[in-house]
Amino acid sequence: MANSASATPNTWTCTRCDVTVSFSPDVVDTGLPSTWSQEDGDLYCLSCRRDMAGEAGLEGVDEDVPNQKRLQLRSHARIEFEIKRDPTREDNRIAKACGTSTFAVRKARARLEGNGEDPD
Repeated sequence: MANSASATPNTWTCTRCDVTVSFSPDVVDTGLPSTWSQEDGDLYCLSCRRDMAGEAGLEGVDEDVPNQKRLQLRSHARIEFEIKRDPTREDNRIAKACGTSTFAVRKARARLEGNGEDPD
């Protein structure tokens, strides 16, 4: 769904960060970019979707939880988001996208498959 406020039919703006992606007017309508999503009428870019996944990983966590643990929970949630988004994607590519190690991605895959340890 193109942003109706735009003069170009192939333009979308992220509701959260205001980043805009567009295609030349002579490109046939591409539809919403594959890494973007629309939720309740709002558009979100991949970067914001990752951040939102991290924030969702902190839901229900007490305020007195140490920052190091909060960062770890947020990182786990972002990695799991990426794995679920594209399960066939290579671990090293997910690690790079999330700014973490390949080992952390492997541990997350194991957790998601039900044969790994719980997060530290």
